[in-house]
Amino acid sequence: MSKAHPDEVSRAHHALRRAIMRGDLRAGDPLSQVELARHLGVSRGPLREALRILQREGFVQQESQHRARVAAFSDEDLDELYAMRIGLESLAIGIAVPRMTEEHLGRLDALLREMDDKARTGDVEQWECPHEQFHRALVHPSGPRLERELALLSDHATRYRMAFVSWNPLEWQADTSAQHHTIAEAVKSRDVKAASRALATHLGRTALVVLSMASPTYEPVRIRRALATACGE
Repeated sequence: MSKAHPDEVSRAHHALRRAIMRGDLRAGDPLSQVELARHLGVSRGPLREALRILQREGFVQQESQHRARVAAFSDEDLDELYAMRIGLESLAIGIAVPRMTEEHLGRLDALLREMDDKARTGDVEQWECPHEQFHRALVHPSGPRLERELALLSDHATRYRMAFVSWNPLEWQADTSAQHHTIAEAVKSRDVKAASRALATHLGRTALVVLSMASPTYEPVRIRRALATACGE
C-alpha cells in the first residue's frame, strides 16, 4: 500500500461526505465509482474504502459489490434520528455542565457571537460552521464515546435539515438564535436541568419543523416520546 493511500481515502471520504450533506449528491442518487474516482482525482482502491466508511456511517447504501447509492430519506429514519439525538444530547449536556471551565464557557459565548454575526449575512453555509461547533462544545466534556456518537447523529440531522428547510435563512436563524442563547444561559448558570430541557426543546422544535416540511401528515411518535422523557413529563 502506498503512503498516499490513507490520505486519498481521507480526502475522498471528506469530499463525498460533504457533497452528501450539502445535497450536491442527493438522496437515492447512484454512485459511479469510475466517475467519482475521476472527479476526485483518486484511484479506485481509496474510493472504495471511502465508500465503505460512508456506508458504516449510514450515508451510503451498498446494493452490490460494485453498485452503491446515497442513502435515502425516510420519515421513520428522521423520527428515530432526532429521538436519539434528543435523548443522548440532553444526557450529555447534563454530564458536561458541571465539568465546564471558564475557558469553555467563554468559547460558547464566542461561538454564539459568531453565529449571530453570520446570521446577519443570510449565508446558511457560513452560519452552519459555528452552529455545529456550538453543539459540539455543549457536550464536549461528557466523554469521547458520547461525543463521537452525537457528532454522527448531528451530521445526519444537518443533512435532513439542509434538504427540507426551504424558508428564508434569516427567519430560520432568528428563530433558533434565541433558543441557543437560552441554552447557553442555563449552562453558564450551572443549571443542569434547565440546560437539558432547553437543549431537548430546541432539538424537538427543529425536528418538528423539518418533519412538517418533509412529511406534514407523519406523526413523530419517537420524537414526542423522547421530548417527554428529556423534559420530565
